[in-house]
Amino acid sequence: MKNCFKLVRKISYVMKRIIFFCLFSSTLSAFSQSTPTTIITSFDHIIDSLYKPSEPGGVALVARHNQVLYNHAFGMANMELHVKMQPDMVFEIGSMTKQFTAVCILQLMEQGKLKLDDPINKYLTDCPAAWQPITIEHLLTHTSGIVDEAGPQAALTDIVKLYRDKSLASIPGTKKVYSNISYNLLGFIIEKISGMPYPDYLQKKILSPLGMNDTYYGSNERIIPGRVPGYIKAKRGNGFLNSYMFITPSAAGALISNTTDLLKWNQALISGKLIKPETLNKAWSSYQLADGKSSYYGYGWETDGTIQGSSIIEHGGVAVGYLTDAIYLPKEDIYVAVLTNQRGVLPEIVAANLAAITIGKPYHLKEIALNDDSLKAYTGVYKQADDTVARYITLNNHHLYYQRAGGPKILIRPFGSDQFYFDNFSVQGKVTRDAGKRIAALELFNMRHMNEPINVLKRTNLPLPGN
Repeated sequence: MKNCFKLVRKISYVMKRIIFFCLFSSTLSAFSQSTPTTIITSFDHIIDSLYKPSEPGGVALVARHNQVLYNHAFGMANMELHVKMQPDMVFEIGSMTKQFTAVCILQLMEQGKLKLDDPINKYLTDCPAAWQPITIEHLLTHTSGIVDEAGPQAALTDIVKLYRDKSLASIPGTKKVYSNISYNLLGFIIEKISGMPYPDYLQKKILSPLGMNDTYYGSNERIIPGRVPGYIKAKRGNGFLNSYMFITPSAAGALISNTTDLLKWNQALISGKLIKPETLNKAWSSYQLADGKSSYYGYGWETDGTIQGSSIIEHGGVAVGYLTDAIYLPKEDIYVAVLTNQRGVLPEIVAANLAAITIGKPYHLKEIALNDDSLKAYTGVYKQADDTVARYITLNNHHLYYQRAGGPKILIRPFGSDQFYFDNFSVQGKVTRDAGKRIAALELFNMRHMNEPINVLKRTNLPLPGN
C-alpha cells in the first residue's frame, strides 16, 4: 500500500511538470510569432555571458502587458545531484519580502485600522524611550533611525530589551538607513492589529487570493516542492560552496517564490486587486526627507530610478546563497524578475540589461583598450570629504581595481574618456579634472540614478599601501 501511494505521488508530480512545460512551451511559441528572434538571442547572450551552465544559475522572466515573453532557466539547480535549473523552481527572495509586508500594512490602513503617521508605540508595547517619535511611515521608508543590531528573527521583547538604552542613529525622517529591524517591527504591528500571525495574514490576504501557490513563508524544516539550494562563490578559486540553507523567519526577508508567482503579484498590484491605485502610487513614490531631498525609497520599493531614460520601480533581495531582483517599468508595462541560487553575479545587472533590450535601448558599455601608462595615471588614494576610510585604485596585470580599505578589490573597466564601469556592479565612475588637467576626483554613480553622484572621492597625495 505504501508503495502504491508513493507511485501515485510520483505520477502526480510528473503530470504537474508535463502540464507546466506544455503551457510554458505554448507561451514561448506564441511569443516567438510576434517577437524578433534577435531579441530572444539578445536575452540569451546576456545570460550566457554571465553564467556558466555547469555552475549555480537561476531563472529570468520578462513580461510585457502581463504576457510572458521569456521565462528562461539557466545553470544548475543542484550541484551535488547534477540537476539542471527549471523555470518553475523556487528561491529565497530575501528583501523582496519587504514589498509584501508594506502592502499588508497598506491594506490595514485602507481598512481604517491604522494611520501611517501613527507612532509605533501605539501598537508595540514597552517601546524604548528613543522610539517615541517613530511612526509607521518611518519604518516603511527606512527613516526610523533604528540601525540593525538584532537579528530580524528576534522576538519583540528581545528587540525592545536590546534597544532600551540605545540612542537612534538619526532623527526619524531625516536620513534613510536600510533597516531589517524596521520591517520586522512592521510584522509585529500586522500581528497586533490583525490578530493573526504574520505568515497566516500573508497567506489569507495575499497568497491564496492570488493563487500564488509556489510562494511560501520560509522554513528550514518544511519540504517545499521545487526549492533549490543556495551557493556562495568561493573566496579562492572559481568554485562554489554550499550555503547550508538557513532562512531567517521575519517580515523583512522570509519569503520563497518563483518568477511566475512574482508576475502574478505585480499584475495584482497594478490592477488594484490588493490596494487602491492611489495607495500603490504612494508606495511607489520616494519619501521626502526632512531637508526636502529624495530618499529614493517608497514603501517597500526603491523608486525614482531609470533604465535608459525609462522610469522604474525596483527591489532586490539577498539571502544566504541567493540573490534576486525585480524591475517594473510602469510606462511600458514591462516586468523583469531574475532569481538566482548563487552569491556571485548580481541579478540587478541581468535585470537591467533585459529591460533595456525589451524597450529597444540596450546598454552599450564596451571596454576600451588603454596602455599601462594611461591606466596608471588613475591609480592613487581617494577619500570622501567627511570619511576617514580611504579608497584605492591600483593597477595589476593591465587592469584597474577599486578597493575600499579593508574590502575586496573590484575590477573597473574604462569605456570612454575618464569613464569606467564596475565589473558586476551597476556603478559607473567618472573622473573630474582641475584647470591644469590633473585628476581631482572620482565621482561614482548608480546607473539607476545618473543625475547625481552617490559619492565624490577626492584624490589625495597619500601613497598607496606598500608603496
